[in-house]
Amino acid sequence: MSAYSLDPAEMAALPRDEAAALLWLNVDESDPAQAAMLDAWLDREPGNREAWLRAQAIWGGFDEAGGDPTMRALRRRALKPSRGPAPGWMAAAAVFVAAIGLGLWLAERPAPAPPPPVPQASAMFGEPDLVTGAQMRTFDLPDGSKASLAPGSALDLAYDHGGRALRLVRGRAFFDVVPDRERPFTVEAGGRRITALGTRFDVRLDDGPLRVTLVEGHVSVARTIDAPDGPGRPVALAAGQQLTAAPGRDVVSPATGTGASEWRETSITFEDLPLSEVVAELNRHSAAKLVIDDPKVAALRVTGRFRTGDPQRFLRILAKVLPVRGEAAGPGRYRIVRAD
Repeated sequence: MSAYSLDPAEMAALPRDEAAALLWLNVDESDPAQAAMLDAWLDREPGNREAWLRAQAIWGGFDEAGGDPTMRALRRRALKPSRGPAPGWMAAAAVFVAAIGLGLWLAERPAPAPPPPVPQASAMFGEPDLVTGAQMRTFDLPDGSKASLAPGSALDLAYDHGGRALRLVRGRAFFDVVPDRERPFTVEAGGRRITALGTRFDVRLDDGPLRVTLVEGHVSVARTIDAPDGPGRPVALAAGQQLTAAPGRDVVSPATGTGASEWRETSITFEDLPLSEVVAELNRHSAAKLVIDDPKVAALRVTGRFRTGDPQRFLRILAKVLPVRGEAAGPGRYRIVRAD
């Protein structure tokens, strides 16, 4: 249960940043009712999502502060439950006492180094230009377009005056393309060439067949000359459609499963999915891996909204709603087993 009441009317009456802080401390993302209330608050006003991201950044800073004694004291003060009913502004005030302390601590830290520049793209494909490790990253491309790469992905750039060509070597990428009718934007992956002028789409080349999901605009998908399944007619996609590459015939269907853009966010919503699928998706966003050996555990159904990149927190929440527990299974690995 939450330490404080999460009444929607109270949330609406609070200043935006205070409401975001209160929600961040108290929402249990495994509770469908609380997750729905949070989603409703996020969608109520355009500035609510920005406030939610600021709250996330503040509390992420507490983890980075590590053993700093001032940070430990502030965090204990902010997280200490009330002995009785407390209005929302009191909880939020505790949060922002901590936030002020965090701001002072951050002000004394050296400024972070700027992100490395995007390598200059050549006119021909070669070694990957953009590579991600354990974290998702978003890159500014030479033409102003953006490419978000999932962990463990690699992208090769080949720009010239006649076109904007890219090759997804491995992993998953989301492209937000600047329109330029004189220079088509193409992505090669898995024996297919995706062509767009100005649009937003997702290309997935990790486990299983190549999948292309269109979020906005129009793209065409054609087999490349060296495609293992031979030539074929280009396939046009409309927004909300997904193409799955298959030998002899590419299959177009409505986009399903984890949203094409949702994987880039800090949390993912799952609705009545097997635990094995939930774990597989979360593993794509974290260097630490979750494993399941028991088929009965893998088949358990999960509904909830979970933050990515934090498998230990996921295990704690999971143990509250399912008869399972997590245990260490080696460096950076956790096994999900039935509770004793």
